[in-house]
Amino acid sequence: MAKLNVTVPAVDVEVNGVKYRKIDRDAQVGDIIRYMDDSDYVTKGAFYAVTRIDGADDPHISDDDGDDHDLCGEEFEVYAKVSETAEYREVKRWAEPGERIRIVRKYSGEERYENGAEFVVDSVDGDGDVRVTVKSWGRVTVMLCEYAVLEPICVRELATKRLTVGDYAKITGERHGHQFKIGEIVKIVKDDESEHLPYKGETANGRDRIAVWFGPGEYEPATEAEFLAQKRLKVGEFAKVVAKNRMFTEERVSVSDVVKITEDDDSSRPFHTETIDGKNAGWFTESELVRATDDEVTEAKRKLAATDLRSQFTKGEKVRLISGGGKYPLNGYDNGGIYEVDTSLYETHPDGPVVKIVGGDIPYGYAKPEQLAKLTIEVGSTVRLTIKDGEGPAYGWGGVNNGAIGTVTRINGNSARVEFPAQSRWHALLSELTLVTDGEKPQPQPEPVRFRVGEYARTLVDKEGIPTGSIVKVVRDDEDSNPFRSVLLDGSAYHYYTQEELERLDAETAKWAMIGREVGEFKDGDVVQVVDDSCLEVEGAIKNGDIVTLEYAGAGMFRLQKKGVDGGNYASPHRFKLVTPVEQRFDRKGLEATEAAA
Repeated sequence: MAKLNVTVPAVDVEVNGVKYRKIDRDAQVGDIIRYMDDSDYVTKGAFYAVTRIDGADDPHISDDDGDDHDLCGEEFEVYAKVSETAEYREVKRWAEPGERIRIVRKYSGEERYENGAEFVVDSVDGDGDVRVTVKSWGRVTVMLCEYAVLEPICVRELATKRLTVGDYAKITGERHGHQFKIGEIVKIVKDDESEHLPYKGETANGRDRIAVWFGPGEYEPATEAEFLAQKRLKVGEFAKVVAKNRMFTEERVSVSDVVKITEDDDSSRPFHTETIDGKNAGWFTESELVRATDDEVTEAKRKLAATDLRSQFTKGEKVRLISGGGKYPLNGYDNGGIYEVDTSLYETHPDGPVVKIVGGDIPYGYAKPEQLAKLTIEVGSTVRLTIKDGEGPAYGWGGVNNGAIGTVTRINGNSARVEFPAQSRWHALLSELTLVTDGEKPQPQPEPVRFRVGEYARTLVDKEGIPTGSIVKVVRDDEDSNPFRSVLLDGSAYHYYTQEELERLDAETAKWAMIGREVGEFKDGDVVQVVDDSCLEVEGAIKNGDIVTLEYAGAGMFRLQKKGVDGGNYASPHRFKLVTPVEQRFDRKGLEATEAAA
């Protein structure tokens, strides 16, 4: 239930030992409200905490079902937390932004507030008049002669030492123009020890404010945990639900449940989530989630494991089928066979909750948890070194890289000796190793097909006169240690190569490379033969087999030019084949020579 149990004396209300006082202003996060309307989800006369303020400045609460409830257009009273100050005194002076004032002599015609009303100052003009927010009226001006400033008589110190660089502060006011939000936790990154604005602050997500200096009267001490809790949640992290909206969340999710962030689309309700057991939990706003602690996540997983045996398996884990193989719903899966978990908490199978596995003769098998056994590492097991990103093995890397595959030669308690190709007798914790199935073990690679005389290749090493990446033709095989005599396509140089120093090319690629082009690269002026006349505009004027000249028309299209044929016949390259590249046309060479001589 989201209702708050309160003690109601004559003036104030008390929640868990904290006093709140009824106030005439718009609700803010941190306030509580007394609901005065009729609703199926909120109890009339009950008190609720304000969880957030939406884009329309409407306060939201968690209703009796724990769902998000918008108070737009509904009747309620606002109660603000009473300051730790024991008493106030009225002082007749100019107010500063963030200070509290009391109306002591309102104008006779003023109807928006009464004598005795209290407000928090939003801003001050050059004559001492202030702007405050009045419920149902918005921001209004209060003249200097109408108000008195409420100054605390006795303030309890919140800290025994002066804050300095590395400490954390909660922003409680704004007097001198900083741009932090009220209630935001910042880290002090600079302290110039000045009187008015000594502290430079940084938010949990970095310096994302223009004005970041603040000083006395604008903060109170905070903790590192409060600071870190403000960091934006990321995909893959766990969060605790503190409020929810029934329109966007699943019924299986309740306030205080732990969920996993699976998507962040940067919208007003950015976080898509799933439950600990992998079920859809719905979409949440930033204010409806807080980062879950490691203890909260561990406890949520423990509770799940106690109620669902399938939760012991994880996606991608290797398991051995111990019963039920060869018959529905495990056709194509054999007892004793090793398979991979696809979905540990599969809910929609006709036989009820099962573990979905893959790797058999049919795409999927469905097993009860008692039909599967987790694989264990033994002497002789093939294992893969599996270290989390950003971490290292307990005994150091040595000559081994993450993901390396080796064989276990000895097990002693929670550690093992492993023979890796790069290092023998490597010492590892068993928790750093995962079993490798037969299908994952390194397989011997077939010998490459030997080059034949007449084939084309791309060179993979530099040799004098033939740089890496050159196209060559194999013209001789001496069947020795450096057998393949290969020449450039223009015949200007040759060298001998091994099998590993050449990369085989197909004849089509080599043919185009001989004229310095990629496969299918046509140019303005090429002579081609039409092979597909189905889409030409002038029907019958140009037919399959006709020899035409290309004129580039842009956007990958060419105009087909044929003597005696006018009009637009445009085609893409797959409708013709190259006969003579423009660089080899004798008529163009003669023309170019004549033009050069002229």
